Amino acid sequence: MFVLHIKNFRRLAVAGGCGIMAVALLFVLVGCLGKGVDPAQQTVSAATNEERLVYLAELGWQVEAEPVETLNLELPGDLSGDYGDYTALQDQQGLPFSQFGGRTVSRFTYRITNYPGYDGPVQANLYVCDGQLIGGDVVATGEDGFLRGLAFPE
Repeated sequence: MFVLHIKNFRRLAVAGGCGIMAVALLFVLVGCLGKGVDPAQQTVSAATNEERLVYLAELGWQVEAEPVETLNLELPGDLSGDYGDYTALQDQQGLPFSQFGGRTVSRFTYRITNYPGYDGPVQANLYVCDGQLIGGDVVATGEDGFLRGLAFPE
């Protein structure tokens, strides 16, 4: 028969708790790395109109206070085909758009009022999923239109 005599149970309990927490943290880190989470990608809260307006203002954009359009859309499961260039643009901006294939997202479109050197209509599109900004662009819808990232032009 084997008998274990523990003189300081409290120390053992603390050490055991710390060990369990370390193992749990290891599983979380391995899980995140296994899912391809890029630490360079931004996490931007965009759940409310106010958060979206603040984000655009921090980039230097002046926009009308209410979106001109809000819609929900389901992204295709495979974003490499027709969405390949757009996904690459989002990757360059550090936004996790490519991780949301097959998900339903909301697109909020704001009219930009301070685009430098362009007289036509310009809009900012923000793509949001579960309150997180996952993608965005600036698009000119006029005759000499363009599509670019969210950074304010220099």
